[in-house]
Amino acid sequence: MDASEVVLAVKGILREKKIDKSKLSEIVKSIFLSILKKKFNIDEEVDAEDYFSVTFNIETGDVEIIHERIVVEDDDFNDLASQIKLSDALKLDEDAEVGDDVPEIIDFDSFGRRHIIAAKQILAQKIKKVEKANIFEAFEERIGEVIMGSVHQITPREIKINYDDVEVIMPKSESIFNERYRRGELVKAVIKDVYFKNQDVKIIVTRSDKEFIEKLFELEVPEISDGIIRIVKMAREPGIRSKVILETLDNRVDPVGACVGQRGARITAIVSELNKEKIDIIQQIDEPRMFITRLLGIKTEYSIDINEEEKTADIIIPDSIEKDVFGIRNTNVKLSEEISGYKFNISTESKFNEANELKIQDVAELNEELKSSLMQIDIITADNFYQKDKSEIIEIEGIDEDIYNFIKTTLDSYYSD
Repeated sequence: MDASEVVLAVKGILREKKIDKSKLSEIVKSIFLSILKKKFNIDEEVDAEDYFSVTFNIETGDVEIIHERIVVEDDDFNDLASQIKLSDALKLDEDAEVGDDVPEIIDFDSFGRRHIIAAKQILAQKIKKVEKANIFEAFEERIGEVIMGSVHQITPREIKINYDDVEVIMPKSESIFNERYRRGELVKAVIKDVYFKNQDVKIIVTRSDKEFIEKLFELEVPEISDGIIRIVKMAREPGIRSKVILETLDNRVDPVGACVGQRGARITAIVSELNKEKIDIIQQIDEPRMFITRLLGIKTEYSIDINEEEKTADIIIPDSIEKDVFGIRNTNVKLSEEISGYKFNISTESKFNEANELKIQDVAELNEELKSSLMQIDIITADNFYQKDKSEIIEIEGIDEDIYNFIKTTLDSYYSD
């Protein structure tokens, strides 16, 4: 076994791994210096280059090691690394004298099997460290970029994806809850973070982040990547619904139409990638009433009372659109509130009318005995009173026509107010 094995190992690394030649040359040089320190018993804190000059030609594999030492009298010799006996120096240079610096070429092959094996082990360790550093630097520059790799392992906590011979990780928290992944399946995701953990590089990707949707729009809609259309705001409930607010920097371009594409081709491609997650595309509008209307997707007559100072909106909608307005898990309302910055108080017409209906019990002008008499025939609200025949009410004990007229006039006064 000789140093040529180390050279062969280096050449193999150059073929298989993406490591800069100059950087690899420095690694090999440092390995030889490390082995020399061990052979000559040099303290760890001492720089071996104080005594040795190592040159490694990465193209030819030639290694040249020069050991420079001071000539001392044979009896004064006490340091193998820094000194050479005069008798030994004269064998190298017949003109050598005490105090001279004498260079000697060292044959690394003579170091023996143990040192060569150690060199190869150190080389492997250093190469692995450089590889990790290269991966970290390369992916750190690509944070925010969409990549596509194949699923190779699924655990309860994460999905491991193979991308360009590098393992990237998608934690379950960064996946879409209603998606099911299979080994070998191609998956798109956006690079979210890159960091070192336990001396290993961790590359985190996400499909649940809002940025993933933004990047999909950039890929599918040239007007966005070209800067003609801008995504102003986004809100997302992964796997259920997203809202994307757009503005155009060119009045000739319809931002919503551009994102939908001809026959819906662009938005269909995005929705398909998101496992049919609903995406609402809305143009930015400064007028709050109209903006909230579009955010909620209301297309029928409804009532809205906006308090711009307190950022609240009281909204009454027809019963027929309740399910559409609230959406699955109330996501339509939550996302609209997040986008608009307003807090909504939404009620259907029937619930509003019921909540605001005048109850007989609340009419202060009627005494308790009269209220009890009316409630005996199920007159609980003013509306119940108006719907009952006058004759049926007058038949109640204690209620004649004058009292009936008093009750009616009293209730009418509430509505006239």
